[in-house]
Amino acid sequence: MPSDTVIAVESVVRDPQYAPYADGPGGPFRWRLALRPLDLADWIELGDHYERDVTRKREVQARHPGTVFAAMPEAVDGCAEVRDAIVDHLATRFPEDFARDGDGLVNRRLDERVLIDDPDRHPLEVAARLVQEDLIVMVEAPELVFAAGSVCFPNRWDLASKLGKSLVEVHEPVSQLNEQLGEPIAKFFERLTPAKSFWRLGWGVLDTDDLYQPLDGTAAPRSGRVGLDDLVVRIERETLRRFPRTGAVLFTIRTYTRPLREVAAGEPMNRLLEALATMPDDIAAYKQLEGIRPALAGLLDG
Repeated sequence: MPSDTVIAVESVVRDPQYAPYADGPGGPFRWRLALRPLDLADWIELGDHYERDVTRKREVQARHPGTVFAAMPEAVDGCAEVRDAIVDHLATRFPEDFARDGDGLVNRRLDERVLIDDPDRHPLEVAARLVQEDLIVMVEAPELVFAAGSVCFPNRWDLASKLGKSLVEVHEPVSQLNEQLGEPIAKFFERLTPAKSFWRLGWGVLDTDDLYQPLDGTAAPRSGRVGLDDLVVRIERETLRRFPRTGAVLFTIRTYTRPLREVAAGEPMNRLLEALATMPDDIAAYKQLEGIRPALAGLLDG
């Protein structure tokens, strides 16, 4: 290749149209790991609404710091390794939007320069202010525990209550998850190495497109309405990666919402209807679907 060849870099990856309810073999609803190998070039998704989402994250960080951030002292080194990896990834993968500048990172999308090793911010907070993803760090202490999190777009989360807990304890509020997936999850993390990373998808349906949905009462009131123009499909893209220096594990959650009317107009609804019809009542309650499931099924069937 000639040395003066210019390779065009797409700086914004358009929001993907994920449909996780259509994944898998079908049949009665059950929790599934559905892990896929992650190409690290696709680790962070910089999408259509970067400015909107990062601005919203910073709003809830300022207004509800105790809700959206928590960290154990043992997590600092792992969080610093995560921060440095995210900074390097952004500058390398999206050079039109991010550039290293000495001890800082220039963010052209927000027209700002970020001090990387900011003494006034936890390293995980520095990283979280750069991306649309929520970030959770787990460390071995001696078993793998939830050690730090910046979760600005929580969906039925109570972040503070998870700090210091094992994976089994973290998943206890999720109906039937430990029974169905506890052992596979434990074995997966035992085998997770820096050489291979993974991603998966989750989904739900809510009567709001506001991404901030904690359990502590600080979210805006929900509409309570059930209609094609009132409901959104909330999709979470999650990645799992272990880091080589500290052994910390990073779990990212990137949340997308799509209006139900748009989803129903563009995709076959038989798999989503099947999931709704076969979902156990306790899982439907956890997903906040128990009150809207009959109406939702009728809307989709129509």
